[in-house]
Amino acid sequence: MSENEKKTINLRKRPAKPEVPDSAKVAKKSDGANPAWFLPVTLTLMIIGLVWIMVYYISQTLFPLGAGTPFDIGAGNIIVGFG
Repeated sequence: MSENEKKTINLRKRPAKPEVPDSAKVAKKSDGANPAWFLPVTLTLMIIGLVWIMVYYISQTLFPLGAGTPFDIGAGNIIVGFG
């Protein structure tokens, strides 16, 4: 390429991104967010359900509400644990 050809090549630049107003940023951030209590409550209930099912199997269906208690729900303990 000669010097004249190098001068005539123009590279196109990307257009600048439009500025997003601060009010739109805040609204977008809070639209789909969960409340602050949601994650701790969810994790706590999942752990309690897991422990419930583990106790049911480890105790050979006697506890938490199995044959060794006044309220025998039997295999319903699995439903309680998953619930």
